[in-house]
Amino acid sequence: MRGPVLNTPNIISLVRIPLGLAACLLVYLRRPIPALAFIFLAVLSDYLDGIVARKTGSVSDWGKIFDPLADKVAIGAFIVTLTAVGAVPLWFVVLFLARDGMIAAGGIYMTRRLGSPPSSNIWGKYTSFTVSIYLTLAAVSYMTDVTVWPESTVILGLDPAGLLALGFVMLSLFVYFSESVKKLRSG
Repeated sequence: MRGPVLNTPNIISLVRIPLGLAACLLVYLRRPIPALAFIFLAVLSDYLDGIVARKTGSVSDWGKIFDPLADKVAIGAFIVTLTAVGAVPLWFVVLFLARDGMIAAGGIYMTRRLGSPPSSNIWGKYTSFTVSIYLTLAAVSYMTDVTVWPESTVILGLDPAGLLALGFVMLSLFVYFSESVKKLRSG
């Protein structure tokens, strides 16, 4: 694997895990202000790690593993927490976690076949962003008992933000699968 294990961008990525877990606990305890602060810091770390890696020339194979791993752990724990408190439908969590599992398994397979982990793509970033917005709104609604969307806009248990997140979840899975097949065929 190319590059150092613990450089600044990789540490920023790994810090996302405890930030996400702290946000889970604070949501569960219905502490909106500190929960939102930890959510903001976790989301910010997702964008800072890549920026720092590119600006400092420290993009590494380890970073290609740590960044999505931290995303999957932090967002996975957060979405499970929100499902446990009834803020997100169970079927969405199952679909989301299955997608993440398929992408992770594909990444491991590609690393073994091609010798280097695949890079994340813009559709994965858009998905993380839209899912983060949906989950943050669901958390705020749960913690404050304030409904963000009128009940008439809820379809399949998802409000408009959830439907947008669902669309990006499905689109990103399709794009990751398509790109992976192309890379495996070419090389």
